[in-house]
This record gives sequence, structure tokens and C-alpha cells, in this order.
Amino acid sequence: MSLFDAIYARQSVDRADSISIESQIELCKKEVTESRFKVYTDKGYSGKNTDRPAFRELMSDIESGKVNRVIVYRLDRISRSVLDFANIIDIFQNHGVGFVSTMEKFDTGTPIGKAMLMIVMIFAQLERETIQQRVIDAYSSRSKKGFYMGGRVPFGFGLKETVIDGVRTKMYEPIESEAETVKLIFTLYSQPQTSLGDVARCLELNGIRKRDGKSFNRSRLRDVIINPVYVKADYRLYDFFRSQGTNIANNPEDFIGTNGAYLYSGDNKKRKTVSLNGHTLVLAPHRGFIDSEIWIKCRSKCLNNQSVAKPIKAKATWLAGKIKCAHCGYALTAKTYRCKTKSGNRYYLCNNKYNSVGCNFGSLDADIVDKIVFDEMKKKLEDFKTLSQQKQEGFDLETIQLKTRISAIDSEISSLLEKITSANETVMHYINSRVSSLDAEKKELYEQITHFENNRKDNVGEISSYMDRWDELTIDDKMTVVDALIERITASKEKIEIKWKI
Repeated sequence: MSLFDAIYARQSVDRADSISIESQIELCKKEVTESRFKVYTDKGYSGKNTDRPAFRELMSDIESGKVNRVIVYRLDRISRSVLDFANIIDIFQNHGVGFVSTMEKFDTGTPIGKAMLMIVMIFAQLERETIQQRVIDAYSSRSKKGFYMGGRVPFGFGLKETVIDGVRTKMYEPIESEAETVKLIFTLYSQPQTSLGDVARCLELNGIRKRDGKSFNRSRLRDVIINPVYVKADYRLYDFFRSQGTNIANNPEDFIGTNGAYLYSGDNKKRKTVSLNGHTLVLAPHRGFIDSEIWIKCRSKCLNNQSVAKPIKAKATWLAGKIKCAHCGYALTAKTYRCKTKSGNRYYLCNNKYNSVGCNFGSLDADIVDKIVFDEMKKKLEDFKTLSQQKQEGFDLETIQLKTRISAIDSEISSLLEKITSANETVMHYINSRVSSLDAEKKELYEQITHFENNRKDNVGEISSYMDRWDELTIDDKMTVVDALIERITASKEKIEIKWKI
């Protein structure tokens, strides 16, 4: 079988500054030494990988022993990856195939030619990676400044023109009718016994649909709930994302409860839907419209949906969705077994019991567990009442931040008053105006502190009243009370541990 020279030409994009397929072939023909040759062309394919139709055909002919030499216009027509190129050269040599580049004038028939060839490819790879890094750095820089980075506009927003740092860009602007739907979604899902399916059914029954006229499904609702563009980004949101291991581009003092936020994917291979660790949070230029407290509650519920979702039709226990196996972390389910007694006996069983590698949890008497938790809830409320005065004197974050601002105001007023002795009429006018403004803000902050303190008292008193008439409540109402007090319960035969919210 007679061998032939193979001419390979590739062009990823048809541009004025790129050499055409036809020109590449004409230049390569000057290097042909065999009596016949075959041309392989890939147009519209990148050189970052070798998954190209004509290139696959060329490699097949090489492995069949049909090719004498491969001729290309330039090295990167074969591949821009050093690793891929090295592997290709090895295949060429294993089949006795030479390689010629018309521009670089390399002949792989000699050791020095092969060495020089690899050096050139290393620099080509370095150039490509440098360009990629510049693109990544530019994207990161623009995103951290709050520039609109493209993509689908979230439900609830439209786009409007704006200028940030002298650069024309776009920003989100709430659409009132859609924003009201988003608020309803968060309100519904924030209820402990409500699932995404329940929210979808409620919206459908009330004729509320997406902007394309289609119904909301669970996946679309989840996209809304996990997106921080809607939240009023304050210190609660900052603390939440920091606790999740998220990289936060802005300073803590920038989280003043007005702007929404963007969440960009980071180095973490886990998706943002299941983990926030390693991703990046950036304050956005638009205003948010969902309170951080309700957003965090919904996001936490959705983030750990498998472990915290509470079945709306729970009948056997008001701890549904809260109580977990201390051994494997799976949910405990209350089962009722009717034997000789009419009422039956209730037991907690691990949901992991029947899996291929099951859990050895066994069972717990549900009545005993429920009584222990109920007693601990009552005790916690009593302890909370005892400590409430101490908390009101500065141990809760809300009050601390308000009092810190009051202290800063007092310092600024003192500094202004010190300048009175040397102030002229213009400066005195500024000092009087500024002191009046600061004094008004100070009074408003004290009113907020009083409001927080009264709310804490009211909330504790309301929950305590529920506890006093516990047997009269429905399971759904009991679950709501539990959700207000308890983050999670882990249980085993040895002990029961409760993680509190208060």
C-alpha cells in the first residue's frame, strides 16, 4: 500500500485577521514530497481539544498505516494543549509518521526538532492560559463592582440603564406585580410545614403564573428562593453567608439592609443549590425587597431540604422534620403499632433502616421522647425570660449594632462641639445643622432598641401561652411553635440533644 502526505487545516472562526482554510492548504502543498496527498479540513472547531471530525479521520488513517507525514500551516492547527500535542506526537512516532509545520520549519525526524517543537507549544499554551486569566480577572473585577454580567433576568425584575464608576452598564429594577408574587412565594415557603409543591399548588389555584404564562414548578420556585437578588442585604445576611464559608466581596459595614446581592460560583465543585462554601457574594446596585430574616429562613430550609423538610400531612408527631438520627443524620419517623391496646404504641424509627447499608438505630418510645422535648421547651422559655433583661442590656446583635451607632454619634457630636470656640458663622451653621441631624438619628435608634425589646417580650409571651394549652393545638400549630424554638433535634438510645434558635 503506497503512503501519502496528509495536509491538515483548521480554522475556528472566519475572521478578517485569520488565515483561511484555502490559504493554509496552498502553503502546505509546497512541503508535499509524496506522489499523492490527502487534505483534511475542520472549519469552525477550536484547537483546545481534539474532538474534530476531520482530525479523527486523519488519526484513523495514521493508525491504519496510510500516512507518511502530516503537514500543517502552524503548530496550533493541531492542538493548543501541550498535553494533547505531546500525545499526538507520540502516536505519530509510534506509526512512523513525520510532522512538518510550514511556519515554524520543524522536522520531528530529529531529536532537536522534537525538543524545539515542544518548547514552542509550551509558550503557546502559556499565552492561551494568560489570556484566559485576564478574562477571568476582568470578569471578577466587574462582578465585584456590581456590574450586570448578563444572563437571564430573574423573575420579579426588569433591566434599566445605569452608570457605575463611570462605566455604562445595566441594573435590575423591580417589577411591582412580579415582586408581589415573589413576596408571596417567600411568605408561603417560610411556613415550617409548607413544601415547594404546596407553594406551586397555591399559586396555580390563584391563577398566578410566570411571565411566559406557564405554571410555577418546584424547580423554578427553588431558583427564586435560593437567589439573593431579592433580599435586603443586612448584617444577618452577612453573618449567614460567612457561617456557610462563602467569600464575601464587600465589607460588613456595607450591609445596611437596602441592596440586593449576587452570588457567583467559586472553586467549590458543589452547586450553589446544595452548598454555599467557596462561592462569592457581592452586593448589587439594585434594592432588595425581601427581609433578610424570612429570606434566610427559606434559604436554609431549601439548602438542607433533604434533612429539614417537614411533611405537611404529618399526623403521628409534631416533631416531624426536626428530629434526626444521632448515628446517621437521617430523619426519624413516628410509626404507630396497634396490638392489644386500642390506642397503639408510637415509636421513632430511622428512615435509613431499610437502605442497603441500614442504620442500627433501633426504636425509641415516641411518647417519652415527645415529653422530654416538651419539658425542655418549657424550661428553655423560662430560662429565656430570666435572661431577657440581660439580653436587653446589650447581649443581642441587633441591640449591640444600634448602640454602637449611638456611641459613634455621641463621639461625632462631642468632636463638633469642641470646634465651636474657633468656628466662624458659616461653620457654626454647619455644626448646628449636623448636630440636629445626629440627635434626630440618635432618638430614632433608641426607638428601634425599645421596639426590639418589646418584640422579644411579646414573642416569648405568645409562645408561652401556646405551651400552656398545648393539648388544644393542632399538629400544624405545634410544628409552628417547635420551628420558632428549635433548629434541630438528634436522638439516640443514649441521649437527646436539642439545638435551639433562641
